[in-house]
Amino acid sequence: GRPGAADFRRPMSMATDLRAYRVYDDGAIEELGRVPTARLGELLAQAQAALHDRAHGIGLYRDQRDSREARPADAGGCAFHSARLSRGSVLSRLSGRGAGLDFSVATVEQAVAAFVCYAGLAHDSFERRAADFPKVQ
Repeated sequence: GRPGAADFRRPMSMATDLRAYRVYDDGAIEELGRVPTARLGELLAQAQAALHDRAHGIGLYRDQRDSREARPADAGGCAFHSARLSRGSVLSRLSGRGAGLDFSVATVEQAVAAFVCYAGLAHDSFERRAADFPKVQ
């Protein structure tokens, strides 16, 4: 059949909707389900606004072994942590545990771009691209 208009907005190689969650500093996890990349800026802005209230990060995952989390920083940017989870659910782990690639971005817009990059690339390709991002201090 003929593709609809929505089909042309999506990259042909990968789905743009990933499963998302909020991970709170107190350990609580809130599953958000599938989230279109167009909503990522809103979710990250909410996390930035809650930085001094009930602080939380936003995580995206493809499956139980492959996730990315962004934590807002005081300066307006976000610190990312990526990891392939070895066992258990992505929602059962504590943020920041395990081996992974850590990098930071300066703005919410750059954080959205990093998540969009993650959504559009295979794990290893994203890791190679993200290796050039600024490292978390």
